[in-house]
Amino acid sequence: MTSATTMTAALPVEHRERLMQIARHVSFPEGTRLFEEGRHADRFWIVRTGTVALDLHVPGRRAPVIESLGHGELVGWSWHFTPHVWQLGAEAMTPVRAYEFDATTVRAMCDADPEFGRAIAVWVGRVLAHRLHAARTRLLDLYAPYGSGER
Repeated sequence: MTSATTMTAALPVEHRERLMQIARHVSFPEGTRLFEEGRHADRFWIVRTGTVALDLHVPGRRAPVIESLGHGELVGWSWHFTPHVWQLGAEAMTPVRAYEFDATTVRAMCDADPEFGRAIAVWVGRVLAHRLHAARTRLLDLYAPYGSGER
């Protein structure tokens, strides 16, 4: 993940502080599934410590890991877009400590303050673009005859 997609780099200080006012401290033991592809996306996290793997359901195969996320990175973007359904799965690869955010509350904050909402949307959009590229590259590496060509 590029530094431009971390919350610290992507959000102005005033928006970051506002978002952090509603953060909950949570922790997950290694092996915990944070969410499953296709289920309702009602929250998201910022990793404080540990590693979270994003994976993709592939019928008839083990779910490949698309990307590993660490300190400062956003886990989950599906909460921001209707129909609020997870597009990937996520699992704690190590013990994880994170900030957790309620999606309904954050969406209401975005609706109430268009400047805040725009900043959140741009941040989530950058993360989404990065994840799409990572998923494409990983799937090419796994399933294309010559891989992604990025070696």
